[in-house]
Amino acid sequence: MRRILLTTLTVLVAGLAGGCATHEYVEAWKTCSRDWAGRIAPDYRQVLVTKERRTEVPDGTETCTTVGSTKRCEKGMRTEWVPYTAVETVDANAQLREQRTRECTQARCAQIYGNPDCKV
Repeated sequence: MRRILLTTLTVLVAGLAGGCATHEYVEAWKTCSRDWAGRIAPDYRQVLVTKERRTEVPDGTETCTTVGSTKRCEKGMRTEWVPYTAVETVDANAQLREQRTRECTQARCAQIYGNPDCKV
């Protein structure tokens, strides 16, 4: 469970760092994220979700080639997306925790730098 939280935090920080966030904003985000991770614990639940998988099906065409006395035919195929139901584990508190982290980060930036983006 702790590993999932660490992975999520790493992805969020990497996304912020890769975007137009300043170093100061990323540091404020890390601080707030650690704080709110302790306040709002993950609540993992299993939910049913509909997904799609790709499959190849015959399209009714056939392409044949003859080399010498050997005839080789291949059926034409097309891609179809087939829906299916799967069980996924989700954190019911993730959205609230991220919202609180964002609010905390903006407040921290405003307090230290005078703006919610930590721009120097």
